[in-house]
This record gives sequence, C-alpha cells and structure tokens, in this order.
Amino acid sequence: MLYDTVGPALLATLEPDQFQSTMEFKVSFLRPTRPGRLFGNGRVVHRVGDIAHLEASLSDSEDIVIATASATARVVPLSVAETVA
Repeated sequence: MLYDTVGPALLATLEPDQFQSTMEFKVSFLRPTRPGRLFGNGRVVHRVGDIAHLEASLSDSEDIVIATASATARVVPLSVAETVA
C-alpha cells in the first residue's frame, strides 16, 4: 500500500514522456491495525535532476500512523523505460 502511495506522488510531477524506476524502498511497521479503512499519504521530499527522495505514511481511521516508508527513485525518459521492460 505504501509503494502505491509514493509512486503516484512522483508520477504526478513528471512530464508525459517520463517514467520512474524505484532504486530503493524501505518500510517501517510501527503498530498493528485491525481490518478497516486505511489512509495513505505520499510526498516528494526532494528532487535534484533525475533522482527523487520520497516519503509515505499509512494511518488508520483514527489518524494513528501504523507504517511509514521512504524511497529513492530515478526519473527516466519513457523511451528508456519501454526498452528495459
């Protein structure tokens, strides 16, 4: 769920001919939760050139953070992403 939060945060900032490739992803599980609605919040912390640092958090319905994540991604031209895939 956290991966699906940081990815779109960066994708929303890219040009139509760009894509992203995740270089590193780390999750910290802070506490257990019960089944129910969860809320994800992702953001781009810093971007220089083609490298972006991302963060995300996952909260329960009482706004208690249950997990956090950090990621590093590289922005690549879409033509390169198509040849790699």
